[in-house]
Amino acid sequence: MHGDIIKIDGSLGEGGGQILRTALSLSAITKKPFEIYNIRANRKVPGLSYQHLQAVNSTAQICNAEAVGNQLRSTDLKFYPGETQAGTYHFNIGTAGSVSLVLQTIFYPLSLANKPSSITIIGGTHVTHSPCVDYLRQQWLHFLKKIGFDAEIQTLKAGFYPRGGGEILIKITPKSPKHPLQIENRGNLIQVKGISSVSNLDINIAQRQQLQAKKRLLEHNIPHEISLEEIPSFGKGTMLLLTGKFEHSQCCYFGLGAIGKRAETVADEACNEFFCFLKTRGVIDEYLADQLIIPLALTKGTSQFITPRITQHLLTNIGIVKLFLPVTIDISGNLSEEGCIKIMQPSN
Repeated sequence: MHGDIIKIDGSLGEGGGQILRTALSLSAITKKPFEIYNIRANRKVPGLSYQHLQAVNSTAQICNAEAVGNQLRSTDLKFYPGETQAGTYHFNIGTAGSVSLVLQTIFYPLSLANKPSSITIIGGTHVTHSPCVDYLRQQWLHFLKKIGFDAEIQTLKAGFYPRGGGEILIKITPKSPKHPLQIENRGNLIQVKGISSVSNLDINIAQRQQLQAKKRLLEHNIPHEISLEEIPSFGKGTMLLLTGKFEHSQCCYFGLGAIGKRAETVADEACNEFFCFLKTRGVIDEYLADQLIIPLALTKGTSQFITPRITQHLLTNIGIVKLFLPVTIDISGNLSEEGCIKIMQPSN
């Protein structure tokens, strides 16, 4: 008998794959089994896609779990976790599904394991609706290290939609999160650091992205440094990523190329998001706000930060975290507006 099982309606709130990934992560950490039904019910093609299936199977592999319903397009899954084992793992999504989202699912259980781990994941490194690998390195890891985690990410090959085939290598040194994050204000903007990159395309495209971003930043008298990069890949692709460095914090936004999309538009997308951020009191970008809920919920003490925008994604994620962990999370502010997030773990 498997005892009590946490039941989750996968169509709640934002209703996407995040519900599943958060549940998998926390199930492996807390050893609490769960059942999720109506998986991705609000999506055009409901159920588990390749990337979600890989997140399930990868988590099952690292924590010796028994999974029922782990098939493509399945809308119901039962997950019974065992003991998490550090080690060397190799996962292949088989499509341009996001390597970043699979990594974020297994990262925390492996970080809390007793030995180092080395993980290779093959799939999409720069795909829509997910943080690209450069964002993970520049932004996500930057803050995880402040909290007390320790890892390095290498991009061996970029994977753009639709080819995929990107490859990343992650080395995790086991660490417990020790430092809550309290950022009351971001302070003055010091500089914007950027990367304009192409794969299997003329470097001129990266230069046009770079030029457009520089032009936009100069209009606001913002000091900046944007480097050019050519990254090896099976397919073609482009990206422009901007990291806004402030006295006490940083934010990060990026744009991705697509067939028929002008280089200037790619740069504009990242710039527009960055300028929207500047109009708020946000201390980190809204994407990171969502991604920090799990690590901060695992950290003793009180964390507090201002997000430039309270997203449905964030609220849904908070709801799932509370099912697994005895944590208090207060949100002041309205959906789609800036707000303050306070995360308190019981002190005992």
